[in-house]
Amino acid sequence: MKKSALQVLSVVLAAAVIGWFGFVKGEGNAVSAETSASAVQTAPYTVTVGASGSVMVEPDVAYLRLAVETRGSKATEAQQANAKQFAGVEKVLYETFGIAKKDVTTTGFDVQPEYNYTEKDGRVLKGYIAVHSIQVTYRKLPDIGKLFDALTESGANRLDGVQFSTEKKEQYELEALKKAMQNAAAKAGVLATSANRQLKGVTNIVQGEVSNNPVLYARTQAKAVMAEMAMDSAASSVQSGQIEISTQVTVQYEMQ
Repeated sequence: MKKSALQVLSVVLAAAVIGWFGFVKGEGNAVSAETSASAVQTAPYTVTVGASGSVMVEPDVAYLRLAVETRGSKATEAQQANAKQFAGVEKVLYETFGIAKKDVTTTGFDVQPEYNYTEKDGRVLKGYIAVHSIQVTYRKLPDIGKLFDALTESGANRLDGVQFSTEKKEQYELEALKKAMQNAAAKAGVLATSANRQLKGVTNIVQGEVSNNPVLYARTQAKAVMAEMAMDSAASSVQSGQIEISTQVTVQYEMQ
């Protein structure tokens, strides 16, 4: 009886072992089949291009950098003379031309000694110089020549430069972006056709830097430009300088 039971138990254990090995072998085949199916999948065909777009626009704002410069034998004399002369400049800005105070910014105020240099005496104190520098934001460009003349007559005796720019940069940036995307699509289309394929759609876009190139005039140039504007009502001079706003994009397309 015991011998018969042992024989039955041996048969059961053998069947279990065979089933276990069969299960392990089948699981290994399933994993191998899944890996093979993944390997069959291939990455989509893509093309990546870089393109730029730009717009040329008329300026709608000017930034005038000017100063009142005065001298005196003493620092207090130079400073007091500057304050008196600058009061005339403020009157022109705020009363005559109605410029808002937020559009007039002080960029510097200095009182420094001024020296003469000679071989005999070396450095000799000549007096003191006071300089009050400001930046004026002005939007009525046809009248900018008149503004310059009035400021000069009122006591602004130094023009450091003029910059013509635009306050609609974001709007023009969007226009430049549209042109950049159109140029990118044209480039990608040519490349896809050359590869005997067709564009399927955009998979990725990266925008590059936006370039804004205002029209700048340094001190000497600014004086000449302002004088011309005063004589010619400024319109033609302002239109002669345009602002370029440009941007770049990198676009990836899927092909089929």
